[in-house]
Amino acid sequence: MRKSLEATLDKGLNRITASAGQNAQSELESFIEQHPEQERDVRPLLQLAVDLAAMRADAPPPPGGLKAGRQRLLQEAARLNIAEHDRLNARRPVGWLSLQALMRRSAIVVTLASILLVILLGRGTIAASANSLPGDALYPVKRMAEEFQLVFTVNPQAKAQLQQELDQRRRDEAVAVVSSHRVADLSFRGSVEEASPSQWVVSGVVVFISPQTTIEGDFGWGDLVRVDARSMSDGSLWATRIAAAPPLVIIPAPSDTPEPSATRVPTREPPTEVPTIPPAKPTVAPGEVPATPTASRMPTKVPSATATSTETPVPPTATPPREIKVRIRGRIDSMTAKVWTVDGVVIQITRTTRIDEAEARAAVGAMASVVALRNEDDTLSAVEIKVEASEPAQEQPVEFQGLIESWSDTRWVVGGHELIVNPYTLISGSPQKGLLAEVKAVRLSDGTTLARQIVIHLPSEEVQFEGLIQSISAGEWVVEGVVVRLDSQTVVLGTPQVGAEAEVQGLLLPDGAVLGRRIVVQPAAVATPGAEPTVGQ
Repeated sequence: MRKSLEATLDKGLNRITASAGQNAQSELESFIEQHPEQERDVRPLLQLAVDLAAMRADAPPPPGGLKAGRQRLLQEAARLNIAEHDRLNARRPVGWLSLQALMRRSAIVVTLASILLVILLGRGTIAASANSLPGDALYPVKRMAEEFQLVFTVNPQAKAQLQQELDQRRRDEAVAVVSSHRVADLSFRGSVEEASPSQWVVSGVVVFISPQTTIEGDFGWGDLVRVDARSMSDGSLWATRIAAAPPLVIIPAPSDTPEPSATRVPTREPPTEVPTIPPAKPTVAPGEVPATPTASRMPTKVPSATATSTETPVPPTATPPREIKVRIRGRIDSMTAKVWTVDGVVIQITRTTRIDEAEARAAVGAMASVVALRNEDDTLSAVEIKVEASEPAQEQPVEFQGLIESWSDTRWVVGGHELIVNPYTLISGSPQKGLLAEVKAVRLSDGTTLARQIVIHLPSEEVQFEGLIQSISAGEWVVEGVVVRLDSQTVVLGTPQVGAEAEVQGLLLPDGAVLGRRIVVQPAAVATPGAEPTVGQ
């Protein structure tokens, strides 16, 4: 696909170049009509070539000028190469290679080769590379053209302004590559705006820090750095190396008013370091009265001592330590009156620390954003802590089936799961221990489960048996070793008592118990006629 695109682009550039800028726009439209499937990729580059052709249409190169220039360049490169080679062989001793001569020779060869490469590539290719990004085939051509432009810019002010424009272009390219989720290696320069253990912000570009990132130096806010990074397919930019970048020196434009050529007292440049300097001897300019009398070699009598004022040398002021601010965001792991731990980082709390609890109260587990200063002993002192409101957790739907173990007006236990029941919970059927229940619920952010709907399924298998009543309790009997559960629909005939014979009809529950539907209790002695049925609860 890339080869096809490059071939189409090359054909279009040839047609535009052949038009000599006269009908370049019509040639472009005609060419696009012949290649409509590649219009989206080809049109921006060819349009740029058309604009450039229109700019240089007024001064076309002479016929054969480009070919003659190439020929002269090749001849001159060959002549310089031979002359330099002969000169080095004549001067250097046997077995010794002059490093200086090698560097001069390499510089000449590289320069001539670079110029030749620009001529061979042609202006059309350089114009087509203007919108290329890191990872594109034409991106090295774009960078080479920019380097030539920077090298041949002589004016210091123009050179500094051009360097700033190129730095901004590199940052825009980084943003474009990240936005397109491309994998590419890139580099850019900028000022440090934020620095934390996990990410930096350099002139608005966010780069992430990994254990493999090499940071060469101790940088603070406003420092100019060079960032080598790699963009990933997930839209992130990871720094591989961060180093100091040389500052841009902008020389002010000369003033139209000439400066007076008066005699000036020479001054010293401030030292880069602050050494221990002994008091310096004062120098006296012509016409000045010395502040301290010079000692004479001949002894003289002094009738009286006269107090004279002497200038006390002022010691150089030490440069105050640079503030390094660090930004940390994460959950509060622990809190004391003097020390907090946020996202695993220990932060000291001072009297000047501002704690913002407008959105949420500070507590362990809450989210917090911290701005701190790095001290000389590498500890962190919090400047400001903002407690952030936690995002509400989404409700997770839950569905399951289980046997009813217990129930009340507010809580049920079904299949080992504790459920919250409120007036809005829909319950179908009467709860009974051991019955099968189908539950639809949601798991809340605090880990509890709120039941939305409970459907109780009655068993369909009927059973009937007889036996002695072994125990009687509220809602549950044991007859011949079988647990018989009673609810509001269980009908009991006779007087229940332990040791009496009972005939049970009911439904077999999943846990092996029987839900009694009708129980007839036989009297232990003589049966009493006309016994009224009773309903067990």
